[in-house]
Amino acid sequence: MKITLDEVSEHLDGYHQYANYGMALCCFHDDKNPSLMVWDTGYKCLSCGEHGSLNFLYEKVSGRIVIKEKVYNPSAKIWDKWLGIFYSIPNIAKVAHNNLLNTPDLAHYLITRKIDSQIRNGMFGYLDGWYTFPVRDEFGQVQGIVARASPTIQTVNVRYSVSPTCPIKLYIPDWKAIKNAEEIYVVFGTLDAWSMTMAGYPCVTGLSGQGLNSEHLTMRKKHWILPDWGEWQSGLNLQYDMGWRATNIMLDYPDGCKDLNEVHIKYGIDKILELIKNVRRCNPYRPERINNENT
Repeated sequence: MKITLDEVSEHLDGYHQYANYGMALCCFHDDKNPSLMVWDTGYKCLSCGEHGSLNFLYEKVSGRIVIKEKVYNPSAKIWDKWLGIFYSIPNIAKVAHNNLLNTPDLAHYLITRKIDSQIRNGMFGYLDGWYTFPVRDEFGQVQGIVARASPTIQTVNVRYSVSPTCPIKLYIPDWKAIKNAEEIYVVFGTLDAWSMTMAGYPCVTGLSGQGLNSEHLTMRKKHWILPDWGEWQSGLNLQYDMGWRATNIMLDYPDGCKDLNEVHIKYGIDKILELIKNVRRCNPYRPERINNENT
């Protein structure tokens, strides 16, 4: 059962609705000023740090138990279909890319996300209502695909799908930048990774829908973890697992933005540069300290 923001808001004290989130008095501590931020999929208290899913918050404030329904994800079948027609993952990527190049109108979603200038660099494609983002190795060979449902077919349960048995577990827009960098940035989404790449930052992300795992972040470089708004705990967990190689930093996201791609869309690349510059001023990179900790 999916709980909506409207259902939860009925049980929250001092609730006020903004553009795409709400604020209320926190039910997890003695809150005097509204510090509980609530959005469509979760909540986070800006004061005590309590966070979680919207379903859990609903159970807490309403006293009712939410019965979780098993959801069938039809996106799993697209790979059987495509492999049956095109025989291999590299062939699927090539066909989808040519579709997008030959039919520019299909790029509307990428235009709205302001990454359409990277269609050739990223070998983006379009097939059967899905945008495809090939997962390439350091030699440029396609090893997998992240498919993102276009707005025409996207539902709550159908959004991202990753090709089966992909041997690479990180999505890296620019391998050359990663190899040449002393420090890299870890972001929480494919579109965010492209916005960061366009801003000139070497970055990696997990395969969408599968999350980030410290076991895949094996490069002995300094990693700056930039979680989305509301994903602070996930960033801390990743930092803990990576030890001295990682620092979790929270950007001061502008109102109405929960990730880097949204900052790019609403405020432009320069705003991303400004946000990172500000947060790095408070978290300077000291390689000598890192080296000492590792000895």
